[in-house]
Amino acid sequence: MNPDPAVRHPHEAHPGPDQLPACDLAGLDRRRRRVHGSYERFLRERLRQLDAGRAGRWRRDYASPAAYLASVAPMRRLLQESLGFWTDPAQRPAWAALERETVYRDGDGLVERLWYEAVPGVETYCLLATPAGGGHGAGLVVQHGYGGTPEGSYGLVAGANGEDYSSRSLGLRAMRRGYRVVLPCHPTGYGRAEAMVTSLPGETWMTHHAKNRLHRLAVMGGGTLFGLDMMASSRAVDLLLAEGATPGRIGMYGLSQGGQSALFLPALDLRVRASVASAYVNRRLDKLIGPHRARCYLESMEEDKFLPNIVSHFQDADLISLTAPRWFAVEAGEQDTSVDFERAEREVAEARGHYRRLGIPERLAWIPHAGGHVSATAAAFDFLAAALAAD
Repeated sequence: MNPDPAVRHPHEAHPGPDQLPACDLAGLDRRRRRVHGSYERFLRERLRQLDAGRAGRWRRDYASPAAYLASVAPMRRLLQESLGFWTDPAQRPAWAALERETVYRDGDGLVERLWYEAVPGVETYCLLATPAGGGHGAGLVVQHGYGGTPEGSYGLVAGANGEDYSSRSLGLRAMRRGYRVVLPCHPTGYGRAEAMVTSLPGETWMTHHAKNRLHRLAVMGGGTLFGLDMMASSRAVDLLLAEGATPGRIGMYGLSQGGQSALFLPALDLRVRASVASAYVNRRLDKLIGPHRARCYLESMEEDKFLPNIVSHFQDADLISLTAPRWFAVEAGEQDTSVDFERAEREVAEARGHYRRLGIPERLAWIPHAGGHVSATAAAFDFLAAALAAD
């Protein structure tokens, strides 16, 4: 039967509320609450069961570094597939800048802004800071946090050196230590000139909407927004190598969500020899769904924090184990209102077990400090200096 597309069928007459007794709205709400509560209890218990079975999904072989790398390779591939959009470095187009301009030059060195493609068709930009004289050969990816910018992390905006929720001119501090530094941009939103940009113009009703809409599009496209972000940061490694940084001497340092990047990128990209994750590492399931001393992500509007296979396979200690036998450090502040300091310390202790069984406990560092949500310590740079020293 091929109905005529021009025909519009009449509505059926139906009994309305005026012909039926009105239900008790309070009772209706109690039923809805009961259903909602049942779903939530089921899903929370499901997540706890997935977390409890996580260790059994790994098959680590500690016989040698080579055996270990081979044993965790399937998990590295699963992580790459879970985030989506990943391309191995050997399979990428050659590095090329779309645009390049000088930001400023002084006695410390040169700062440039480069536009490039994270993946074909996706443009972003970075700052590239080259020390006067070229530095000591090591390169460092410095990653901003949620709502941040490369300019803010370098120290080029007002508030870049705040007492809390601040990178404290992390990029400039790194460049003055002789690193060739690249600071990639991960999108949040736009519309304001301040360091933190978390909305779109005219959409102040929901400050996270800009990032959430990109994440939703990425999920429908078969990946995640964070997967695209990781390609942007990994392409920054391509840039460092193209600009003359020594292979095997590439590090990373990130704050807050930049700390998330500093946790994930070395797990994805074997070219990152050492990484410092600041103000991020936590007991991940607790931070995602609670209980947690700070607000958990389930109670926030940040949709991009919910990633496939994280609870079942990739809690923070597992991601650190994908960096082994390379170097990793966790920087954490006792007064951080976003990260639970004690849980972070316990997560590092779990990860340290893998490094001990490989006979390299010195390659995993716990760097506590008395402050808050900041990249703060010279100890983090001492760690990077040891890890990235010339052979």
